[in-house]
Amino acid sequence: MLRISWVITLLLIVLYVAWPGRVFGAKLDAATIKAGLRTNETEEQGFVDRVMTMVDQGKLPRSMVDSTFDWARKKPKNKYQFFKRALVVRAARQNIVVK
Repeated sequence: MLRISWVITLLLIVLYVAWPGRVFGAKLDAATIKAGLRTNETEEQGFVDRVMTMVDQGKLPRSMVDSTFDWARKKPKNKYQFFKRALVVRAARQNIVVK
């Protein structure tokens, strides 16, 4: 019985860590970010599209977008606002303009 509980606990830990899917190399796309941040306005969706275009062009590091998304989606409210503000500030520290 004790062994089964350890196995279940270990399985839950692995699922928790691997949940975003990127642990195994999957990349975020605009649709995933929009869904995760619960964007609903055209302006919000346009910002995410512009950010992903900058990533595809090599102007913005994907790791910055991924880590900012992971941080913002854990917020209880205003996920998009946290994402946008944090990404703009983090990019500005590396002299990258995100609009």
